[in-house]
Amino acid sequence: MNKLPLQGMRVVEFGQIISGPTAGLIFGDMGADVIKVEPIDAGSPSRPNNLRNGSFFYFNRNKRGIALNIATPEGLEVALRLVKRADILIENMAPGTMDRLGLGYVKMRELNPGLVYCSIKGYLTGPYQSRTLMDEPGQMAAGLAYMTGLPDQPLRAGASVVDIGAATYAVIGAMAALLERKTTGKGQHITGGLFETALFYVGQHMSNAQLSGEEPLPMSTARTAKGGRTAIYDLFKCKGGKQVFIGIMSDPQWVRACGVLGMEDLAHDPALKYNAGRGEQREMLMARISKAVAEREVKDVVDALVQAGVTVAPVNTPVSVMQDQHVNADGRLLPAQIGGKPGRLPPLPYESSEYQFALHHHAPAAPGRDTSEILSELGYSGSEMAALARKAVVRAPDLPGASEPST
Repeated sequence: MNKLPLQGMRVVEFGQIISGPTAGLIFGDMGADVIKVEPIDAGSPSRPNNLRNGSFFYFNRNKRGIALNIATPEGLEVALRLVKRADILIENMAPGTMDRLGLGYVKMRELNPGLVYCSIKGYLTGPYQSRTLMDEPGQMAAGLAYMTGLPDQPLRAGASVVDIGAATYAVIGAMAALLERKTTGKGQHITGGLFETALFYVGQHMSNAQLSGEEPLPMSTARTAKGGRTAIYDLFKCKGGKQVFIGIMSDPQWVRACGVLGMEDLAHDPALKYNAGRGEQREMLMARISKAVAEREVKDVVDALVQAGVTVAPVNTPVSVMQDQHVNADGRLLPAQIGGKPGRLPPLPYESSEYQFALHHHAPAAPGRDTSEILSELGYSGSEMAALARKAVVRAPDLPGASEPST
């Protein structure tokens, strides 16, 4: 395996919950040395954003961890030393928090002119820029939940797509800033917005609405509407109640699907030759396909339709998908320690011809796991580190006096 593309880069992450840690995860997977800064009471009930739940162990792999009380002068000094040598700073604190802590962009630019300061906020510049926002209300406000749910019942997506997306777009901006820094020698402030990410996702529906002049329907309604864009693009129940998704994406696929599903009598019906005609008779076709797959196992239906070149997928859960042969192929999952349990989790969803992703650090199960190592790199002596621990400036498992979270 060749050198990872960001090897040698230094990242300091002041991240919590999902969006900030996702940005750190991306940089870490790509080879950067990511140092996650947490409060010394991380893991306590008073710090729900730092609890060691399953999400924490997913979004914080390939990072080193330091537990630090930035509210103290000594803690702030440690943070400033980290930032001074960093290439990238990540933060997703509430608006104004980093300035209040003494770590705002203007000050950090003076300290480190080449720093790429990567923020993730609820809203970008505008009337709402001082508001806080989370993933789910962001989906609601942008119209994404409306498009996902049923009529009069908006529904968030089944993953934190806005948090993860906002972090990903912010990383794209940060990578562009790093590239520009090679020419200018200067860093810049990149900000990703949760609301704007959800809005970007909804852009296709906004465009369609402006072109047609019609109010968009939730996708669940549009799918079942007579004469919809794709007549057969839906769920079907197989033997044992398990479901399969079948999408007839072309007229040739329709003919091949009929052959697989025992509906040869429909394959060359002139009224069903094109999608529009199939849309007119959607109710009848849905009943025929439902009957054809009802007594067959999901795997049999999927295998047969895949062989015929028809778009199809089984409906998995986050547990059952881990048994899929593609998911179990080499490189599709990385090893992970999840709360002390061995596990497997997805890497970044792209491939390179020059390198493969790997695990360098498990997520820090104990807050401050790497505090001593990081402080040593910053020039602190053993006695200085011990003094910081006694004063509750830092927390580390190997330093006497390190504070433990209250329970």
